[in-house]
Amino acid sequence: MALVLFMIVTLMLQLQMKGCVGCLKTERMGLLQLKSYLKNGFKVEEEGMMKSWSHDDPSSDCCHWERVKCSDATGGHLVYLSLIGLTPANYELESQSLNLSLLHSFPRLQSLDLSFNKFSDLFDPINGTLNSNFFVTFNHVKSIQGAVLPSSLHVLDLAENQLSSSPKEICALMNLRELNLRSNALTNLPYCLANLSRLRTLDLSGNQMNGDLSSFVSGLPSALEYLSLFDNDFNGSFCFSSLANHTRLTVFMLSSKVGMIQAQAETSWFPPFQLKMLKLKNFNLGSTIPSFLAHQHDLRLIHITYSQLKVPFPGWLVQNNTRLESIILNNNLLTELRLPRLVHGLQYLDISSNRIYDSIPEDIGIVFPHLKFMNFSSNHNRGTIPSSMGEMKRLELLDMSSNRLYGQLPETFLRGCYSLVFLKLSNNQLQGKVFPRHANLTRLNSLILNGNRFDGSLGKGLLNSKTLELLDISDNSFSGPLPYWIGKMSNLSFLYMRGNKLKGQVPHQLQNLPLLVLDMSNNSFSGSIPRNLNVIYLSELRLHSNEFMGSVPSYLFKSEVLQVLDLRHNSLSGVILNTTIGKTSDLVALLLGNNSFQTHIPEKICQLSNVSLLDLSHNKFKGAIPSCLVKMSFGAQTNHYLFTPYYFGLGFEFVLSWSYKSAFDLVDTEAELGIQSSPETTVNFFSKSRYETYQGGILRDMYGLDLSSNQLSGEIPAEVWDLKNIRSLNFSSNRLTGSIPDSISKLENLESLDLSNNKLHGNIPPQLADLNNLGYFNVSYNNLSGEIPFKAHLMTFDEKSYRGNPHLCGRPTNKSCNLEGATETSASKRATEEEEEGDGVIDMVWFYWTCGAVYITTSLALFAFLCIDSRWSREWFYRVDVLVHHLQRFKDGFICN
Repeated sequence: MALVLFMIVTLMLQLQMKGCVGCLKTERMGLLQLKSYLKNGFKVEEEGMMKSWSHDDPSSDCCHWERVKCSDATGGHLVYLSLIGLTPANYELESQSLNLSLLHSFPRLQSLDLSFNKFSDLFDPINGTLNSNFFVTFNHVKSIQGAVLPSSLHVLDLAENQLSSSPKEICALMNLRELNLRSNALTNLPYCLANLSRLRTLDLSGNQMNGDLSSFVSGLPSALEYLSLFDNDFNGSFCFSSLANHTRLTVFMLSSKVGMIQAQAETSWFPPFQLKMLKLKNFNLGSTIPSFLAHQHDLRLIHITYSQLKVPFPGWLVQNNTRLESIILNNNLLTELRLPRLVHGLQYLDISSNRIYDSIPEDIGIVFPHLKFMNFSSNHNRGTIPSSMGEMKRLELLDMSSNRLYGQLPETFLRGCYSLVFLKLSNNQLQGKVFPRHANLTRLNSLILNGNRFDGSLGKGLLNSKTLELLDISDNSFSGPLPYWIGKMSNLSFLYMRGNKLKGQVPHQLQNLPLLVLDMSNNSFSGSIPRNLNVIYLSELRLHSNEFMGSVPSYLFKSEVLQVLDLRHNSLSGVILNTTIGKTSDLVALLLGNNSFQTHIPEKICQLSNVSLLDLSHNKFKGAIPSCLVKMSFGAQTNHYLFTPYYFGLGFEFVLSWSYKSAFDLVDTEAELGIQSSPETTVNFFSKSRYETYQGGILRDMYGLDLSSNQLSGEIPAEVWDLKNIRSLNFSSNRLTGSIPDSISKLENLESLDLSNNKLHGNIPPQLADLNNLGYFNVSYNNLSGEIPFKAHLMTFDEKSYRGNPHLCGRPTNKSCNLEGATETSASKRATEEEEEGDGVIDMVWFYWTCGAVYITTSLALFAFLCIDSRWSREWFYRVDVLVHHLQRFKDGFICN
């Protein structure tokens, strides 16, 4: 006993002595040299970087510095070094370099982490220039070669880099246990990894590898426990029996991001392993589930997605694996939902986007009472919601949208699923009342019921959901006034009720809500727009297609967060803006079309300097177009934070009770449900002769001005042609005069231009042909004249764009610009030819006049001559009498004969 006590005391003293050793001097100097080198590209003195690495205190123990660990078991040597996520001194630099000879000072290093940086060049002046055959954890590493890593390394993390070649030197690290090459640019399969007999964790996901997948997998070390080949460029086939050599395999993940992996036909084989996790994506499995799964009894997670799996839901697989927690089979071709025969503890079930036509089994709530997440969306499920779902007391997320469900919400469901946080039943045929008083969904945060047949008024049972933030009842048949008690839902931030039959005035209690989005469009609300809405947080206000009257409250324009104001298709009138608002407004889309405004467009509207979409069409605005419109943004001020979805804390992360033990942060062991956001902001804007819907990034880049169908007069202000970022311009159906200036060529991004039905005159400037983005062009029914510059991009528009301008000519019209000039030229040519040939051609007009004059003169002379009594006249008359006598005798003889 005394001997044992002596040995324990001696061991404790030795451990204490070793604890006082501190870090080795050579390794301390090596760390300081490394820091000095990294100062050139990183902010190493910041908190969390290398601030504790200091020359100032020679007595400080480097083993206690940040990002460093030592081990007494190795005599105080450095065993862990991390340079993960260093802050770059210049974020504009695309790459950094690292001198790997600085790592030679750490011969006992077991774990090396240099991830999340921008190292592109790794060089070793002692052992030579490196290329991508050397592996350390770098971001954007492109070249590694020639360096000799410590043979003592157990853990090497090379994730999130740009390595492109197969590793060679790394294959000499015979003590390596874990290797992470996730998210690089590897193209060839690293066959030499078969030499690492102790390797148990290998992550090659997120690369560009292709090749003979089956032979590569079968040759990997048999000690492998974790193998991920997810998201590569495989496009060949794979035989699951190539896993037969891996007796310890617990996690296997494989997918292709460029095509489908064809599953090879298998002979019967018995797997020597028991998987805990299986993830397959973009496989062509067809009508067969991999046969080796029939021998698996300890699965915790199964993900088989986008794999054309055309079988009934494998209830037998769930039943064989009693500790299965998550099964995800979305985006396949499942034909039927067959449940296991016994009650199961499954927590996560996703069979969305399949082809299950049958109704949901009535006993689903009894078989899966422990479900927390259930997604049956985008199938063809018929029938009603089973009442047994009320037994799912732990259910937090339920999505059964886009099916063919009908009937009412079961009372047992509304009472029993009190853990629900997210409920989505949109785009079905559900009907009846919503949330009667007995509803007990007390934790509900998001309720999405749009696109059904619910009717009547909202039930007071909603008041039990005190934490409700998002309510979407759009496109149903709700009727009557909006209940005043909705003002008691103090957490409601997103309220969508468009496309119903709601009517009456908006209750003033609505001002109590901290709304971010309010959409009451396409109803029959009347009265004036509420004068007391809470606009502190309000970003979108949509009241279009109602029966509102009166003026637009000025306080809406003073809001610092309101971005979308849509009041189209009402009966609003008066002055739009009659007060000074300063520079507080953040309004981006102002939509007031189809109302009853009859005033001038006020110049104060130009105070809304951030507006990119302005619609004042189909009113009776008169007077001139304000030249100050150029002060509004229309793309001049770019803000990429506009119209971004609102995230309000609906993040769910389902973590398995079992996890793979690794030095790496392997997120694949978690089932991430993502974050539920409000619907993305959309704006309908009239462009290219039709209403276009813009959302997301496209909406942020859309800039348009629509003043069509008013009574505006005068010339278009010259300043309008300086809006060089604008994409849609519509001044049609007004009384505008003047000409189209050459400066229109400044509108390089213009996609739609409509100037039709005005009084514009002059020529069409040829510079219009240089607007290569122009997709719609209309100048019809004006007084334009001259030749159409039918060239370049204008050749894409037909005659309809120019009709109603009688003085326009040239293509694509049928009127020739040379017709009149050609006639005059022809007449002149004929006159010249006649003049040249005049000597040889009788002038018939003069000939006739001459003959007439001669005849008349001769007749008169003869008449005068006969009237004189002379021998010649008596002789003339005698001869005439003789001629008459002979003619008479000839006539009488002819009659007798």
